[in-house]
Amino acid sequence: MEASYGSIADDGASKRSQLTDLYEEAAVLASETTKPLTNKPNQHAPQKGVHLYQFPASFYSCEARLVLEEKGVDYTEHDICIIAGVFDQYEPEYVRLNPRCVVPTLCIDGKVTSDAHNIVLHADDFFPQAVKLFPDDDNKDIVKEQFDLACSVYVEALTYGEAPGGPKLPWHMRGMMKSNHGKKYNMLKKKLHEHRDDPYIKACYEGKLAILTKQIEILDSEKQLSDIVNATKIIMKQLNKSLIEGPAKDGGWLCGENYTIADMQWGLTLARLHMREYSDLLWGDYPANEAYCQKLMARPAIQKAVVQYQTTSKIGGLVLRRRVAQSSKKIALLVAAAALIGIALNRK
Repeated sequence: MEASYGSIADDGASKRSQLTDLYEEAAVLASETTKPLTNKPNQHAPQKGVHLYQFPASFYSCEARLVLEEKGVDYTEHDICIIAGVFDQYEPEYVRLNPRCVVPTLCIDGKVTSDAHNIVLHADDFFPQAVKLFPDDDNKDIVKEQFDLACSVYVEALTYGEAPGGPKLPWHMRGMMKSNHGKKYNMLKKKLHEHRDDPYIKACYEGKLAILTKQIEILDSEKQLSDIVNATKIIMKQLNKSLIEGPAKDGGWLCGENYTIADMQWGLTLARLHMREYSDLLWGDYPANEAYCQKLMARPAIQKAVVQYQTTSKIGGLVLRRRVAQSSKKIALLVAAAALIGIALNRK
Protein backbone atom coordinates (compact mmCIF):
# COMPACT_ATOMS: atom_id res chain seq x y z
CA MET A 1 0.00 0.00 0.00
CA GLU A 2 1.35 3.42 -0.95
CA ALA A 3 2.13 5.63 2.05
CA SER A 4 0.70 9.13 2.15
CA TYR A 5 2.41 12.31 3.21
CA GLY A 6 -0.14 12.94 5.94
CA SER A 7 -3.76 13.86 6.40
CA ILE A 8 -5.00 17.41 6.76
CA ALA A 9 -7.15 18.15 9.77
CA ASP A 10 -10.30 20.27 9.52
CA ASP A 11 -8.55 23.11 11.32
CA GLY A 12 -5.87 23.23 8.62
CA ALA A 13 -3.11 21.60 10.65
CA SER A 14 -0.86 19.20 8.80
CA LYS A 15 -0.72 16.02 10.83
CA ARG A 16 2.63 14.34 11.24
CA SER A 17 2.90 11.04 9.41
CA GLN A 18 5.52 8.38 8.93
CA LEU A 19 6.94 10.24 5.94
CA THR A 20 7.77 13.32 8.00
CA ASP A 21 10.08 11.22 10.16
CA LEU A 22 11.98 8.89 7.88
CA TYR A 23 14.11 7.60 10.74
CA GLU A 24 11.26 5.87 12.54
CA GLU A 25 11.19 2.63 10.54
CA ALA A 26 14.95 2.66 10.05
CA ALA A 27 15.35 2.60 13.82
CA VAL A 28 14.04 -0.97 13.80
CA LEU A 29 17.12 -1.95 11.82
CA ALA A 30 19.72 0.41 13.21
CA SER A 31 18.45 0.80 16.79
CA GLU A 32 20.57 3.33 18.70
CA THR A 33 22.44 4.49 15.59
CA THR A 34 19.52 6.63 14.36
CA LYS A 35 18.96 8.62 17.53
CA PRO A 36 20.31 12.20 17.48
CA LEU A 37 23.48 12.72 19.48
CA THR A 38 23.76 15.61 21.93
CA ASN A 39 27.15 16.68 23.21
CA LYS A 40 28.34 13.06 23.22
CA PRO A 41 32.10 12.44 23.71
CA ASN A 42 33.66 10.91 20.61
CA GLN A 43 37.30 9.92 20.26
CA HIS A 44 37.12 10.38 16.49
CA ALA A 45 36.05 14.04 16.73
CA PRO A 46 38.45 17.02 16.87
CA GLN A 47 39.22 17.40 20.57
CA LYS A 48 39.54 21.20 20.61
CA GLY A 49 37.42 23.96 19.15
CA VAL A 50 34.09 24.18 17.34
CA HIS A 51 33.88 22.20 14.11
CA LEU A 52 30.97 21.89 11.66
CA TYR A 53 30.88 19.09 9.10
CA GLN A 54 28.66 20.33 6.29
CA PHE A 55 27.84 20.54 2.58
CA PRO A 56 27.25 24.03 1.12
CA ALA A 57 23.92 23.33 -0.61
CA SER A 58 22.45 21.13 2.11
CA PHE A 59 19.34 22.68 3.68
CA TYR A 60 20.17 21.19 7.05
CA SER A 61 23.78 22.37 6.84
CA CYS A 62 22.37 25.85 6.21
CA GLU A 63 20.34 25.48 9.40
CA ALA A 64 23.43 24.64 11.47
CA ARG A 65 25.52 27.41 9.89
CA LEU A 66 22.73 29.89 10.46
CA VAL A 67 22.42 29.28 14.20
CA LEU A 68 26.20 29.56 14.61
CA GLU A 69 26.19 32.85 12.68
CA GLU A 70 23.27 34.21 14.70
CA LYS A 71 25.08 33.29 17.91
CA GLY A 72 28.36 34.83 16.71
CA VAL A 73 30.36 31.60 17.08
CA ASP A 74 33.79 31.15 15.48
CA TYR A 75 33.97 27.69 13.97
CA THR A 76 35.92 25.57 11.49
CA GLU A 77 34.11 24.14 8.48
CA HIS A 78 34.78 20.64 7.17
CA ASP A 79 33.26 20.04 3.74
CA ILE A 80 31.48 16.71 3.28
CA CYS A 81 30.56 16.19 -0.37
CA ILE A 82 27.24 14.35 -0.39
CA ILE A 83 26.60 14.22 -4.16
CA ALA A 84 28.11 13.44 -7.56
CA GLY A 85 29.34 9.96 -6.78
CA VAL A 86 31.70 11.23 -4.07
CA PHE A 87 29.49 10.56 -1.03
CA ASP A 88 31.89 11.47 1.77
CA GLN A 89 29.04 10.90 4.24
CA TYR A 90 29.33 7.13 3.78
CA GLU A 91 33.02 6.90 4.55
CA PRO A 92 33.58 4.98 7.81
CA GLU A 93 35.62 7.86 9.25
CA TYR A 94 32.58 10.14 9.01
CA VAL A 95 30.06 7.46 10.00
CA ARG A 96 31.93 7.08 13.30
CA LEU A 97 31.10 10.75 13.93
CA ASN A 98 27.51 10.66 12.66
CA PRO A 99 25.82 7.24 12.52
CA ARG A 100 23.00 8.66 10.41
CA CYS A 101 25.43 9.20 7.52
CA VAL A 102 24.13 12.73 6.98
CA VAL A 103 25.23 16.32 7.37
CA PRO A 104 25.52 18.40 9.43
CA THR A 105 27.53 17.27 12.45
CA LEU A 106 28.65 19.70 15.15
CA CYS A 107 31.72 18.90 17.25
CA ILE A 108 32.62 21.01 20.29
CA ASP A 109 35.82 20.07 22.13
CA GLY A 110 35.52 16.41 21.18
CA LYS A 111 31.77 16.13 21.79
CA VAL A 112 29.33 15.44 18.97
CA THR A 113 25.83 16.76 18.32
CA SER A 114 23.85 15.57 15.28
CA ASP A 115 20.54 16.34 13.58
CA ALA A 116 20.09 19.93 12.40
CA HIS A 117 17.14 20.82 14.66
CA ASN A 118 18.96 19.28 17.61
CA ILE A 119 22.10 21.26 16.75
CA VAL A 120 20.08 24.48 16.71
CA LEU A 121 18.63 23.90 20.18
CA HIS A 122 21.96 22.70 21.62
CA ALA A 123 23.93 25.62 20.18
CA ASP A 124 21.40 28.12 21.52
CA ASP A 125 21.91 26.73 25.04
CA PHE A 126 25.65 26.08 24.77
CA PHE A 127 26.70 29.52 23.51
CA PRO A 128 25.20 32.09 25.91
CA GLN A 129 27.31 35.03 24.71
CA ALA A 130 24.60 36.21 22.31
CA VAL A 131 20.89 36.81 22.67
CA LYS A 132 18.87 33.71 23.49
CA LEU A 133 17.02 32.62 20.38
CA PHE A 134 14.65 30.39 22.34
CA PRO A 135 13.32 32.73 25.05
CA ASP A 136 12.45 31.66 28.58
CA ASP A 137 9.57 34.12 28.85
CA ASP A 138 5.84 34.15 28.23
CA ASN A 139 6.42 33.81 24.48
CA LYS A 140 8.20 30.45 24.67
CA ASP A 141 5.13 28.37 23.83
CA ILE A 142 4.24 30.35 20.71
CA VAL A 143 7.90 30.42 19.67
CA LYS A 144 8.06 26.63 19.94
CA GLU A 145 4.79 26.31 18.03
CA GLN A 146 6.07 28.45 15.17
CA PHE A 147 9.48 26.75 15.18
CA ASP A 148 7.78 23.35 14.91
CA LEU A 149 5.48 24.65 12.16
CA ALA A 150 8.44 25.81 10.08
CA CYS A 151 10.22 22.49 10.71
CA SER A 152 7.14 20.60 9.46
CA VAL A 153 7.62 21.90 5.90
CA TYR A 154 9.08 19.03 3.89
CA VAL A 155 11.78 21.19 2.29
CA GLU A 156 13.91 18.30 1.04
CA ALA A 157 11.13 16.86 -1.11
CA LEU A 158 10.22 20.31 -2.45
CA THR A 159 13.85 21.05 -3.25
CA TYR A 160 14.71 17.87 -5.10
CA GLY A 161 11.36 16.67 -6.40
CA GLU A 162 9.20 18.01 -9.23
CA ALA A 163 5.66 18.41 -8.00
CA PRO A 164 2.81 18.75 -10.53
CA GLY A 165 2.29 22.46 -11.23
CA GLY A 166 5.48 23.35 -9.38
CA PRO A 167 8.77 24.76 -10.66
CA LYS A 168 10.99 22.45 -12.66
CA LEU A 169 14.42 21.48 -11.47
CA PRO A 170 17.25 23.23 -13.33
CA TRP A 171 18.49 20.96 -16.11
CA HIS A 172 21.77 20.17 -14.39
CA MET A 173 20.00 19.26 -11.13
CA ARG A 174 17.39 17.15 -12.91
CA GLY A 175 19.95 14.80 -14.40
CA MET A 176 21.98 14.68 -11.22
CA MET A 177 19.01 13.92 -8.93
CA LYS A 178 17.67 11.16 -11.16
CA SER A 179 20.94 9.27 -10.85
CA ASN A 180 22.05 10.47 -7.41
CA HIS A 181 19.77 8.29 -5.28
CA GLY A 182 20.52 5.23 -7.37
CA LYS A 183 24.24 5.84 -6.97
CA LYS A 184 23.78 6.36 -3.24
CA TYR A 185 21.92 3.07 -2.97
CA ASN A 186 24.60 1.17 -4.89
CA MET A 187 27.38 2.81 -2.87
CA LEU A 188 25.69 1.87 0.42
CA LYS A 189 25.21 -1.73 -0.69
CA LYS A 190 28.89 -1.89 -1.60
CA LYS A 191 29.95 -0.32 1.70
CA LEU A 192 27.66 -2.66 3.62
CA HIS A 193 29.36 -5.64 2.03
CA GLU A 194 32.85 -4.25 2.65
CA HIS A 195 32.16 -3.61 6.34
CA ARG A 196 29.84 -6.55 7.06
CA ASP A 197 32.13 -7.70 9.90
CA ASP A 198 31.93 -4.36 11.74
CA PRO A 199 28.64 -4.44 13.73
CA TYR A 200 28.50 -0.67 14.30
CA ILE A 201 29.22 0.40 10.71
CA LYS A 202 26.94 -2.36 9.40
CA ALA A 203 24.02 -1.14 11.54
CA CYS A 204 24.56 2.44 10.37
CA TYR A 205 24.51 1.43 6.70
CA GLU A 206 21.40 -0.73 7.18
CA GLY A 207 19.56 2.16 8.81
CA LYS A 208 20.57 4.55 6.06
CA LEU A 209 19.49 2.10 3.33
CA ALA A 210 16.02 1.90 4.89
CA ILE A 211 15.77 5.70 4.98
CA LEU A 212 17.07 6.11 1.42
CA THR A 213 14.55 3.60 0.11
CA LYS A 214 11.70 5.65 1.59
CA GLN A 215 13.13 8.89 0.19
CA ILE A 216 13.25 7.40 -3.30
CA GLU A 217 9.61 6.33 -2.98
CA ILE A 218 8.58 9.90 -2.11
CA LEU A 219 10.64 11.72 -4.74
CA ASP A 220 9.50 9.34 -7.48
CA SER A 221 5.80 9.71 -6.64
CA GLU A 222 3.84 12.59 -8.17
CA LYS A 223 1.00 11.94 -5.74
CA GLN A 224 3.28 12.19 -2.73
CA LEU A 225 4.79 15.43 -4.01
CA SER A 226 1.35 16.83 -4.80
CA ASP A 227 0.22 16.01 -1.25
CA ILE A 228 3.33 17.74 0.12
CA VAL A 229 2.59 20.89 -1.90
CA ASN A 230 -1.02 20.95 -0.67
CA ALA A 231 0.07 20.46 2.95
CA THR A 232 2.64 23.24 2.57
CA LYS A 233 0.02 25.64 1.20
CA ILE A 234 -2.04 25.10 4.35
CA ILE A 235 1.04 25.74 6.49
CA MET A 236 1.64 28.98 4.57
CA LYS A 237 -1.96 30.00 5.25
CA GLN A 238 -1.33 29.48 8.95
CA LEU A 239 1.85 31.57 8.74
CA ASN A 240 -0.05 34.37 6.98
CA LYS A 241 -2.67 34.41 9.73
CA SER A 242 0.05 34.75 12.38
CA LEU A 243 1.73 37.56 10.46
CA ILE A 244 -1.36 39.69 9.84
CA GLU A 245 -2.78 39.21 13.35
CA GLY A 246 0.37 39.13 15.46
CA PRO A 247 3.30 41.43 16.36
CA ALA A 248 4.60 41.45 12.77
CA LYS A 249 1.69 43.62 11.65
CA ASP A 250 3.09 46.46 13.78
CA GLY A 251 6.68 46.04 12.59
CA GLY A 252 7.75 43.36 15.06
CA TRP A 253 8.87 39.82 14.44
CA LEU A 254 6.68 36.74 14.22
CA CYS A 255 6.28 36.11 17.95
CA GLY A 256 7.11 39.47 19.49
CA GLU A 257 9.46 42.44 19.39
CA ASN A 258 12.59 40.27 19.33
CA TYR A 259 13.95 37.96 16.64
CA THR A 260 13.67 34.35 17.85
CA ILE A 261 14.47 30.82 16.78
CA ALA A 262 11.06 30.74 15.05
CA ASP A 263 12.05 33.64 12.78
CA MET A 264 15.38 31.96 12.12
CA GLN A 265 13.73 28.71 11.06
CA TRP A 266 11.14 30.45 8.92
CA GLY A 267 13.91 32.54 7.33
CA LEU A 268 15.78 29.41 6.35
CA THR A 269 12.65 27.67 5.05
CA LEU A 270 11.28 30.61 3.07
CA ALA A 271 14.70 31.48 1.64
CA ARG A 272 15.18 27.94 0.30
CA LEU A 273 11.69 27.78 -1.20
CA HIS A 274 12.13 31.29 -2.67
CA MET A 275 15.44 30.31 -4.30
CA ARG A 276 13.74 27.15 -5.63
CA GLU A 277 11.08 29.49 -7.16
CA TYR A 278 8.13 28.24 -5.10
CA SER A 279 7.05 31.70 -3.92
CA ASP A 280 4.13 32.18 -6.33
CA LEU A 281 2.79 28.65 -5.91
CA LEU A 282 3.01 28.42 -2.13
CA TRP A 283 2.34 31.97 -0.88
CA GLY A 284 1.53 34.06 -3.93
CA ASP A 285 -1.84 35.01 -2.40
CA TYR A 286 -0.26 36.20 0.85
CA PRO A 287 1.67 39.50 0.56
CA ALA A 288 2.51 39.35 4.27
CA ASN A 289 4.42 36.12 3.72
CA GLU A 290 6.40 37.61 0.87
CA ALA A 291 7.25 40.74 2.87
CA TYR A 292 8.35 38.54 5.78
CA CYS A 293 10.47 36.43 3.43
CA GLN A 294 12.22 39.49 2.02
CA LYS A 295 12.80 40.94 5.50
CA LEU A 296 14.37 37.68 6.64
CA MET A 297 16.51 37.23 3.51
CA ALA A 298 17.95 40.72 4.01
CA ARG A 299 19.28 39.68 7.42
CA PRO A 300 23.12 39.50 7.32
CA ALA A 301 23.30 36.07 8.98
CA ILE A 302 20.93 34.54 6.42
CA GLN A 303 22.86 36.11 3.56
CA LYS A 304 26.14 34.78 4.94
CA ALA A 305 25.04 31.30 6.08
CA VAL A 306 22.41 30.49 3.45
CA VAL A 307 22.27 32.62 0.30
CA GLN A 308 26.02 32.95 -0.30
CA TYR A 309 26.46 29.18 -0.07
CA GLN A 310 24.04 28.43 -2.92
CA THR A 311 26.45 29.42 -5.69
CA THR A 312 27.62 27.18 -8.51
CA SER A 313 31.24 28.08 -7.82
CA LYS A 314 31.00 27.09 -4.14
CA ILE A 315 29.24 23.79 -4.77
CA GLY A 316 30.91 22.95 -8.08
CA GLY A 317 34.34 23.82 -6.74
CA LEU A 318 33.95 21.36 -3.88
CA VAL A 319 32.69 18.57 -6.14
CA LEU A 320 35.56 19.16 -8.58
CA ARG A 321 38.16 19.07 -5.80
CA ARG A 322 36.73 15.83 -4.41
CA ARG A 323 36.66 14.18 -7.82
CA VAL A 324 40.23 15.25 -8.57
CA ALA A 325 41.31 13.92 -5.18
CA GLN A 326 39.57 10.61 -5.85
CA SER A 327 41.14 10.34 -9.29
CA SER A 328 44.57 11.22 -7.89
CA LYS A 329 44.18 8.54 -5.24
CA LYS A 330 43.26 5.94 -7.86
CA ILE A 331 46.19 6.96 -10.04
CA ALA A 332 48.54 6.81 -7.07
CA LEU A 333 47.30 3.28 -6.24
CA LEU A 334 47.77 2.18 -9.86
CA VAL A 335 51.30 3.64 -9.94
CA ALA A 336 52.13 1.93 -6.64
CA ALA A 337 50.74 -1.38 -7.91
CA ALA A 338 52.71 -1.05 -11.13
CA ALA A 339 55.87 -0.30 -9.18
CA LEU A 340 55.38 -3.37 -6.99
CA ILE A 341 54.82 -5.52 -10.07
CA GLY A 342 57.98 -4.07 -11.63
CA ILE A 343 60.00 -4.81 -8.51
CA ALA A 344 58.69 -8.36 -8.41
CA LEU A 345 59.52 -8.94 -12.08
CA ASN A 346 63.05 -7.53 -11.67
CA ARG A 347 63.71 -9.97 -8.85
CA LYS A 348 62.93 -12.95 -11.06
